[in-house]
Amino acid sequence: MVAKLSVKKNLSSLQVLKTLLVMLQDNYTMQEIVDKLNSLEPAPIFNNSVVSKYINTCRYAGFEIPKIHNRYFVTNMPFGFELSFDDISVLEFMQSIVRQDLGSKYNKYFDSFLEKIGRFSNKKITRIEKETYQVTVELFELAISEKRKIRLLFKNKSIQDCIPIAIVENKNKTYFHVVYKNKEKMVDANRLSGIQLLSEKFAKNYNDQVVIFELKSPLAERYKLRENERLMKSFDGHSITVSNHGESKEILFSRLLRYDDKCEIINPKLYREEMKQILTSALSNYGEV
Repeated sequence: MVAKLSVKKNLSSLQVLKTLLVMLQDNYTMQEIVDKLNSLEPAPIFNNSVVSKYINTCRYAGFEIPKIHNRYFVTNMPFGFELSFDDISVLEFMQSIVRQDLGSKYNKYFDSFLEKIGRFSNKKITRIEKETYQVTVELFELAISEKRKIRLLFKNKSIQDCIPIAIVENKNKTYFHVVYKNKEKMVDANRLSGIQLLSEKFAKNYNDQVVIFELKSPLAERYKLRENERLMKSFDGHSITVSNHGESKEILFSRLLRYDDKCEIINPKLYREEMKQILTSALSNYGEV
């Protein structure tokens, strides 16, 4: 005769697990979590206050659950599995085959599969605020070194998947220099609520643009080279020629425009023409063209 083991159920523990199970399905608002939990019960027993306590219990147990855009993200779990570079490469290869050879129906199936893998792996996402600034910087730099895309979560609730280039400090402000839809842009950190490291990799290095410009006297005599600049032609009594490597176009243009007619971009021609257009537009606003 086999003795039956008595099992005492801890109701609060079960409710915590139910809450976690719902949050692992998607990134929900508090009200959505409450509604989904109550839909599984004979009568509504969950509310905002109770669910908030259960979420904090999960956090105490080692789960990282930031609230971004009023939605709760399960971003790291004590038992979440890590994806190695080889794992990610295999998944990317499989995805490329599905994209190329299969129809939209199977593309959706595979995307759903990848989403489920992502939810149970140790995703990296951080809320952008003063207390977590260094974590944000490290996450962005990690994305650059591993050539992985990032997801920017804006305070206006929009989301953009970008290629990271650099973090730029300018005029006491922090900017994320990224490529979005094949165009470089500077994103003010104050516009963001969060940043997420994605598994998708990028191949091209966008931070390799070389800009050559000429500075004329008297500016040429006192100009100090930046860390990313080299002197191509020394001062000859009239001018110097400088090569600038990898600086953000927006930041570089902002600086060179201050030099007025003492500065001229030589290469690339696209930058040269763009600078001309900016100057022409500025002059026309004052009726000088």
